[in-house]
Amino acid sequence: MIYIDKDGTIIDFYGTAEKHFGIKLEHNVFGVWKWGEPITPEQFYAVAEPQPWFDKLLDIFHAEKVKFLTKDYADIKTEWLIRHGCADVAIEASDKSVHCEHPMDLLIDDNAAECQRWRDHGGIAYHFDLADPDPFGKFLAWWRLER
Repeated sequence: MIYIDKDGTIIDFYGTAEKHFGIKLEHNVFGVWKWGEPITPEQFYAVAEPQPWFDKLLDIFHAEKVKFLTKDYADIKTEWLIRHGCADVAIEASDKSVHCEHPMDLLIDDNAAECQRWRDHGGIAYHFDLADPDPFGKFLAWWRLER
């Protein structure tokens, strides 16, 4: 099973925060965003933009079983997925690693700590490092090696 994190990996969380709300966030720094100060999740995800590689990433996995994981607001993020042509639902999991049930389960996430927890549960994790100048290109190179 392939699990993909939503914020950062397929939703341009950082770009949306800056472009639509004037909030500049640092890549790979988590836990500083507080909903409702002043933006609500509904306001944010109503204008949230997909990452430039969103369609290409989904094309790679077209024949694979994919699930989307998120720490919070799965219903709002499911609506986002539907608006962007994806019929899948977002699964809410405060600890994503509980979904790692088999050694071949893969998590793609921009949070290195989430990736490590996943590995600690015996799965494969790819840290989608958004601080890298070409995060999607790096992922593609890794994916080709793993296949």
